[in-house]
This record gives sequence, C-alpha cells and structure tokens, in this order.
Amino acid sequence: MAGQGRRLCDPGPSRGTGARDQRLLHQHCRPRHRHGPGHARRARLEGIVLSKINIIIAASPGEVRGALVRGGSVSDVVHHRTAEPSLIGAVYRGRVRRIDAGLNGAFVDIGLGGEAYLRARDASEPGGKVRRNTRISERIHEGAQIDVRVVADGFADKGPRIARIHPDPAHDGKPVPTCLQAPPSPVALILERFTPGGIDQVICGDAGIENAVRDWSVKNQPGLADRVMRQTGDVFAEHAVDDAIAAALARRVRVPGGAELVFDTTEAMCVIDINSGQAPGRSGRASRDVNLKVMPEIARQLRLRNIAGAIVIDALKMGARDDRNRVLSSLRDALKGDPGACHVLGITNLGLVEMTRTRTGLSLADRMLEPAAEPAPSAAAVAYDALRAVLRAAAATPSGGYRLMVAPAVADALNGPLAAARDEARDAVGRLEIAADPSRTPDRFEVVLGSAGSARKAS
Repeated sequence: MAGQGRRLCDPGPSRGTGARDQRLLHQHCRPRHRHGPGHARRARLEGIVLSKINIIIAASPGEVRGALVRGGSVSDVVHHRTAEPSLIGAVYRGRVRRIDAGLNGAFVDIGLGGEAYLRARDASEPGGKVRRNTRISERIHEGAQIDVRVVADGFADKGPRIARIHPDPAHDGKPVPTCLQAPPSPVALILERFTPGGIDQVICGDAGIENAVRDWSVKNQPGLADRVMRQTGDVFAEHAVDDAIAAALARRVRVPGGAELVFDTTEAMCVIDINSGQAPGRSGRASRDVNLKVMPEIARQLRLRNIAGAIVIDALKMGARDDRNRVLSSLRDALKGDPGACHVLGITNLGLVEMTRTRTGLSLADRMLEPAAEPAPSAAAVAYDALRAVLRAAAATPSGGYRLMVAPAVADALNGPLAAARDEARDAVGRLEIAADPSRTPDRFEVVLGSAGSARKAS
C-alpha cells in the first residue's frame, strides 16, 4: 500500500486560506499543510466537549458519512453511498444451493444474482444452542428454504454474509427467493454501529440528518434525543475527520512517543510492523514498553481502516513470557468495543502477534483508493469531493451556474453511475455543467462560475 496518504478532498473554506482564496478558488490538489496538530482543538466547536464520545453525521450529494470521535480522536468512519448501497440489516427468504464441507458453510440464493454465504455458526435454528465445531450439514441441507438477515456486505467477487433468523408468519406464502425487509437507512446503520457503549452527543450536518437521528432515537434510544445537535458548516472538516481519513490511508503512522507503525496489506493478510524509533523504555524492558504503548493505536487503526481477515503484528522481540502475555492482554483490552469480532490468537517465538478481525464490508483503502501499484483516489471518491466543492462554492459565491472541470474518468462517473448525485447537486445550486478536461490528472478538479462562454474561476 505504498504511496497512500494523499488528500482526497479540496482544502475547504475553513483551513486557513485567505478570504480571497475562500471566495474564488476550490481546486483539488496535493495538500499544503496549513495547520498544525492543534487545529482540531482550535476549530469552532461550540457546545462540544472534546473529551467526550461524539457521533458526527454529514450528508452530501450521493453519500452519507458517519464518524465516531473519542476524546477528540477519530476511531471509526463509515461511508454510505447511493451508488453502492449497504445490505446490512436486510431480511431475505432464500434457498440453500450448495453445502461446502471444506468451508463449513453454505451458499444461499437470496435473489441478488450471486450467492450469499452462511457460516455453520450462523445457521443454527433460531433460539437453539450454538455448539462449538458444529458442522454445517447438521444444521441445513441443500434445497432448504430459510429466512436470513444480512450481517456483512459483500466485497470483490464475494457475496454478502448472512445469518439465519426466525421466520415471521406474516411472510408465509412469499416466493423464494425474495426480499422480506429492506435494509435500514444510512443514518440508522451509522447509529446502530456507533451507539453501543454510550454516546455523549450526536452532531448533525443539516436539518435532514438531525430529523432522521431524532426519529431513530424515539424508536430505539429515547434518551439520545436530548443529546442531538445541529452544527452549521462542513462538520467533517470542522472536526478534522477528513484529516483522519487521509492519515488512515497512509502506510506509516507515527505514534506519540517516537514509535511508528507500518501497514502492509496483501490478498492474504495485513502485516503491521512496529518500529521503535526513538521511543523510550525502561532499561531491560524497552521492547515491552514500546509494544504496550502502541497497542491502543493499533486497535484504533484497525477499526478506522476497517482492516479484516488475518492480521499479523510484528512486535518488538520480548524475552520474558510475562511481558508477552501482558502485551497480548493490552491488545485484547484495546479491541473491546470494536463492532468487528476480534480474536487475538497468541504470539509466536518470533514475536509475531496473530489475530483475526471479522470482515463487515470494504476496508477504507478499498473504498477510497484505486487498486494499483501506486494507489490513487478512485474516480468516485474524487467525484463526491468535487460535488461537495460545488456546494461550498455556491455558498461562498452565488451564481447563475457552475462549471465543474474534472478528468475524463471523473466525468464518466458523474454522468454514469453517480448521475443521481450529480443531479442532487444540480438541484441544490441551480445549474451545473460537467466538463471533461483530458489535461487533468484524475485527482484534480476545479469549479468555475458561469457557463462555458462566460466562465471565471470562482470556487
């Protein structure tokens, strides 16, 4: 994943640029570091206590984003895109097509064109006991009709993962396969993911999000309604969530105290290397002290990056068994509360910590970057950022129309699968023209005022 870490959004109106820049220019490019690490603390966060646990939800054309912020540090972020809808929470009536004894699972036709995957541990009769080492053939058979709920979205060429649920008599007589219940809304999915464990405040980017949060809280957590607030402006930029996303796409992460984490992902696993750097430690216990210090950050990065599957942590070598056990306990404690099921398996004689984390969807890198030797922002990610830039330009400099200059691949995305998001932005600003510029690299865009005949830079 070398080469990651580039900014995926334009500088925005609150990043320290001059008034003229804010009024005239919204051009996407590689970052200029306009602020130091204390920027988030200096931002306008009226009524918000950074030591608390906050949920931030923002909507933009074609996308709803949510972030979980603990003590001013972003620990989780999700993207729900209209063009890539999540199926988590949807209920289907399906038919078992085949049993795979090797995987100890079954493939079920739920009417999506492909097949969903059902693990043996998720195939028990509703309300029945789940025995360890249960075989899938003891639970279901080929041709069986079952009701299931989607618990994880598909990725790459794999279908969604499902779990068996109790059939509802109200659905008797429904055809097979069929969808019995649509998935929850993006706002509901964000709240269901983030609210377990207690939340101090939900910060909403607009009235529509605020109303959706309040409606959800009335039905699910009535006490949450008193902790919902609306904040004007770009709430993701205001709370440095955009910065956290950019940092989470980097290969290297500096840990306070001098240590460094290096993330490398292959098709088979994610490997995390711990470099001690200049990190201090007590004589004879330096390796243990560094390992203990970085475990909470490793847990945060795994959740923020949504890394799943097999994970190997190349810890600094420790000679004493008690030291190794203490580090494993520290990692297990740091992983508590992660919505993805995490299992720390142990540590080898080489100092390799082995663990797994259940996959629930695309990783942050898979969602935001094109798969390449030198990863770059995907055309969809740039397109969404460009539409947000148009909205900011309209707010700063009202005009009769706007022209969005983008690379051809981004124009194809906006005129193709993201046309609904483009139209949503057009409805918001009045008139919007998408212009493909072959001279632009895929990660650069520009907003200009007016039509093609009377255009002038302004955004």
